[in-house]
Amino acid sequence: MARDLALFEALEAGEPGAPPTLRLYAWRPWAVSLGSHQEPARALDLAALAARGYDWVRRPTGGRAVLPADENTYALAAPLAGPFAAGLASTHRRIAAALARFYRGLGLSVALTRPAPPALLDPRSPAPCFAAPGLAELAVAGRKLAGSAQRRGRRAFLQHGSLPLGPAHLELALLLPLDPAARLRYQEGLAAQTVSLGELLPALPPRESLEAALAAAFAEEFAVVWLGA
Repeated sequence: MARDLALFEALEAGEPGAPPTLRLYAWRPWAVSLGSHQEPARALDLAALAARGYDWVRRPTGGRAVLPADENTYALAAPLAGPFAAGLASTHRRIAAALARFYRGLGLSVALTRPAPPALLDPRSPAPCFAAPGLAELAVAGRKLAGSAQRRGRRAFLQHGSLPLGPAHLELALLLPLDPAARLRYQEGLAAQTVSLGELLPALPPRESLEAALAAAFAEEFAVVWLGA
């Protein structure tokens, strides 16, 4: 994510030749990703985190905690100009549309929704990203497919997204600073509110194929050509 931040900062500084960039990656080892304004001691049970051998990182984008386990992570750094020129809500919708292209290409019927915030999520809540509503959500049968967070400057934006391939991200509920019963409720709620690609497809394509399809979907939505693609 330090590379993602460097790409954003180059665009924000107006460095000549700084291109819009889409990065796709997985996490080795797994670690909890906190939003830029979250405090670890408030957002996580650090003892539970250590007991599972996980670390935490603070990403340069906002939002809430994510456990990027068994997933595709994307990072889009782009200027607020040309095909990427749009306001905050419109940028979220355009990226959601790119993701919808990707999922529909896999034969899934996805819908763009704007859910109402659950009552349990006040601003101080340690609730994970997948329990929190976003500006543009993709869902299958009402279950959320991806989490996202964005950072905007005067000239550029950076958006991170988490696309689960399996259910491992649900373990995050066990790392929250809550009593055991509340953790279980969160985990059950996350399982009911979210869905992974592996749960929807009879067979999960190789990661390389998924990344190629995802890059193509972004290129089509924004009418760009990725260098090196």
